[in-house]
Amino acid sequence: MNLDKFLVISGIPGVHKLVATRGDGVIIEDRHEGRTRFVSSRQGQITPLATVAIYTYTNEGEGTVPLVEVFEKMFDQHEAVPPASINASSGELRDYFSAILPDHDRDRVHINDIRKCIKWYSFMYEKGILAAAKAEAAAAAETTAVAEAEEVTEQPVPEEKPKAAKKSARAKS
Repeated sequence: MNLDKFLVISGIPGVHKLVATRGDGVIIEDRHEGRTRFVSSRQGQITPLATVAIYTYTNEGEGTVPLVEVFEKMFDQHEAVPPASINASSGELRDYFSAILPDHDRDRVHINDIRKCIKWYSFMYEKGILAAAKAEAAAAAETTAVAEAEEVTEQPVPEEKPKAAKKSARAKS
C-alpha cells in the first residue's frame, strides 16, 4: 500500500492528497470538502502519512512500525475486528489497538494517538482511499512479478561481431 501522496494538516480535518508543492506551501485535494486548494506552510503543520510511525517493542528492543503497515493490518482485519468508535472508552480503544498491533508500546502510544489513527483510517476507508491503494499495490506487485519472470526467461544471446579483414603489412611494389 502506497500512501506517500497523502497528508494530514493541523487545523484541517481529514486526510488530503498532495497535488503539487510550492515554495510556500502545498496544493491539496481536500477529500473532506471535495475541492482542490492551496495550504500555506505557515497556516499549519503538514505531515505526510508515510513519515508517521507507531512505537513498538521488538526483539531488538524499541522500534517503530510505519503507519501504512498499521493501516494495512486494520484494513485486512476490518471484517473480523471492526475499528472501535472514536468516542469509545480508553480501555476499548486500547483493546482494539492491541488486537491490531499487539506489540505497540503502551507507555509511548497514548489514547489520543490511537484515536487519531482510527480517525484517519476510518476517513480513508469511507472515502475508498485504502481500497484503491491496496488495489494499486497489488497491480504493481503483479507487474513487477511478470517483469521479473520475463527477465529470467529471456536471456540475451551474445552477438558475434564480424571479423575485420586483416590488413597486410607488406608494401606494394
